[in-house]
Amino acid sequence: MKVETFLLKTFFVAAVLACMLTLGAMVTTDPAHAATTLIASAR
Repeated sequence: MKVETFLLKTFFVAAVLACMLTLGAMVTTDPAHAATTLIASAR
């Protein structure tokens, strides 16, 4: 396996994991708590 192919596959796996973590965080976050936290941090 060429080094370039290995790097591309590694970056792809990292991108998929990052997307899964982001999606999981969005799905499991309570919207009311998140809104309160964002409003408090904006002040």
